[in-house]
Amino acid sequence: MLKTVSIAGLQPDGVPFKTPSVDLTEAARVATGGHLTWIECVVDNIVEETPKIFEKLGITMDPSLLLSGYVSSYEDRGDTLGLMIPFVIPGNNTTQTTPLLVFMKKDLVVTIHDDYGGKITRLYNYSTTLLRKLPKEPDNWSNRQTILLARIIDEISETNFSILRLIVDRTEQLELDLAGSRQIQRDLSVELSNMKTSLLTFLNAVWATYDTVHNLKYGDADMISDDEPVLAKFEVILSRLDRQIQMAENLMQMIATGINVIQTQVSNKLSILVVWFTVAGTAVLVPNTLATVFSIFPDHEANFQWMLPTIIFSTIASAWFTYRYTKSWRTTKSFGMPQFRKLRGLSKFRIRRI
Repeated sequence: MLKTVSIAGLQPDGVPFKTPSVDLTEAARVATGGHLTWIECVVDNIVEETPKIFEKLGITMDPSLLLSGYVSSYEDRGDTLGLMIPFVIPGNNTTQTTPLLVFMKKDLVVTIHDDYGGKITRLYNYSTTLLRKLPKEPDNWSNRQTILLARIIDEISETNFSILRLIVDRTEQLELDLAGSRQIQRDLSVELSNMKTSLLTFLNAVWATYDTVHNLKYGDADMISDDEPVLAKFEVILSRLDRQIQMAENLMQMIATGINVIQTQVSNKLSILVVWFTVAGTAVLVPNTLATVFSIFPDHEANFQWMLPTIIFSTIASAWFTYRYTKSWRTTKSFGMPQFRKLRGLSKFRIRRI
């Protein structure tokens, strides 16, 4: 179902206008006579509603060409340019992606997304200020819509970046829970796996957006401006995406280190448990052997006065010698939580510098 259709744009005299809620037929009529028109469509099912929107707006591109792409897509048909850019949205302890479709013709920009594209709707609310800064000359139509497209993509990039902060917060909370005095029953392997999956989803979305923006800058599409100062806006977006990728890779390294730390700590605890079982077994084995030997002595009841102290002394001595012998194993310095926190702090420092 088509939920909301909003339009904004520039009139032929260069004055910006905005209509928050209109009929799609009215939006198509306004688009044919405007200087620049941005049609913002919110739907509940992109696959079903996009062909209907195209039919009323007179866009001949097949939307399945974009929707069949993996995460993102780029289609240039001369007089029509189509893009699919992913939104990263939080899910049930993980993240997932939902597409935003952008179609461009001369003096027309159409965005189609579901309810998760709230940031684009928020950008539309401030569209009057944005449109007022665009070039007003009729010959600069490609510059106008290229700048608007760059602003839309930049808003998507910033929205996706907020998900990375959410993943960092989850990592912070997990560390606090592990370091706290109160421990609850939880499956750490599942939680760390969900964090890693969320991070991989974010990385795939950022890489896909990076490829799409790269195609926009160097694809030489007819609907995109050829002016270097305008194309430089895409270069700024590419640099931001590159920094997001570096941050995500640093966080991925930190999560992988956390998994190794937990596995190492479990192995250390098992090793210590084996050592103490060895101490206990040795402490029991030696006096038990002596007691067995003493029991075969003839008239051993009469010698009980010196046998009992011997057994007690052998128990203490064997436990002490075993304890001293295994001390080197127990005092071996392993990679534990202090080292992990130090590495984690270094990763945070690197992220801040980026």
